[in-house]
Amino acid sequence: MSLDCRNTTFRDRQAVCLESDSFQVVTMTGCGHLASLRIPDVDVNPLWEPPWPLIEPGEFDADKHLERYGPGEGRLLASLAGHNLCLNHFGDLTETEEAAQGYYHGEASNLPWTVFEQGADAAEAKLDYGLDLPDAQMRFRRILRIRPGESTLYLSERTTNLRRSDAPFCCQQHVTMGPPFVEGGVSRLDLPAQRGQTSSIGLGDTDPLEPDQPYVWPHAPLQGGGTHDLRLYPEEHRAFSATALLEPDEQGHAFTAVSNPRLGLLLVYVFPRKIFPWTNLWFEHRASDFPPYYSETTTWGVEFGSVAQAVKLMETLTAGPLLDTPRFGTAPARHTIEVNYQALLMKIPADWQGVERVEHRDGEAVAWERGSDRCVATPSDWQISTTTSASSSDE
Repeated sequence: MSLDCRNTTFRDRQAVCLESDSFQVVTMTGCGHLASLRIPDVDVNPLWEPPWPLIEPGEFDADKHLERYGPGEGRLLASLAGHNLCLNHFGDLTETEEAAQGYYHGEASNLPWTVFEQGADAAEAKLDYGLDLPDAQMRFRRILRIRPGESTLYLSERTTNLRRSDAPFCCQQHVTMGPPFVEGGVSRLDLPAQRGQTSSIGLGDTDPLEPDQPYVWPHAPLQGGGTHDLRLYPEEHRAFSATALLEPDEQGHAFTAVSNPRLGLLLVYVFPRKIFPWTNLWFEHRASDFPPYYSETTTWGVEFGSVAQAVKLMETLTAGPLLDTPRFGTAPARHTIEVNYQALLMKIPADWQGVERVEHRDGEAVAWERGSDRCVATPSDWQISTTTSASSSDE
């Protein structure tokens, strides 16, 4: 079974493709976004592909592109797709940060990355890439791996605090999915949560949720009474956001699982809950009429990480705990935080009812169906962990 790791393009962007007979992964090297995941049985990319043209991050020019992509997050949206990394900020900018040309969702999603190593042999296809974050004074490296016969993507990420002082660790895996995988009334989310909080501010006239309210997962409170089930993607044209606090399993792991039974496809991320206790949910279903959305975009952000809510940085740092849990992590001075997690893409039956739990058993990653004894699986190692260690002076 052949493995390959080759340079390619994705939507006219520079990219690298890792491929086997059973799995294909495409990542854009311009700013590290995971752009496409595919298996032969269901040839659908679950990750979001924006309907507008994409450019390399270094090509953005406000004088030329502001009208097309909009202010504020326009620079990010001009090169965005799929799963992007938010480091060392997750959220909006203040007026002074915008005036200083700050980075919406942090530097990592907006700056070019460097490829350090890529290749393939009989055992695995591998890509090692990353960047330095000059404002945050951090160094980030990610290694992607796939193996023969599996539909598992192994991600190993190292974030080094280069400062001589402790720093906030605001790291969010901003996984955004889109059509045809995201479908109103069909696509379903499952995760191990019990409690949550709606967004501290509403997302406009189409946001039906009561802002800044605690709730019992998955029933978020509606304005005017009643609740909305956050597990099912809405059929109405809506834009809203909420946060869920994840509960770890016996091994300390957590997961997010999104399925589309009509297409027969399930995307699961499994990660260490200790470092990533939060999941932020963002729904945008043809509700935003400003550029570059123009009421044409359907997305579902299921964004897990160390940050409670997508707000301005100083709000994150000063608001205090949410649901009795810190709103952000800590990167110790001159230390490296390593996180190992994985993404699984699997075929499911047309009557699939969602995911109850995810576990590793007999050399396979197994997703068990909610309310039944059925499961789907892919061959996989179980590389879910996080460590923090002192870094060398030149790391």
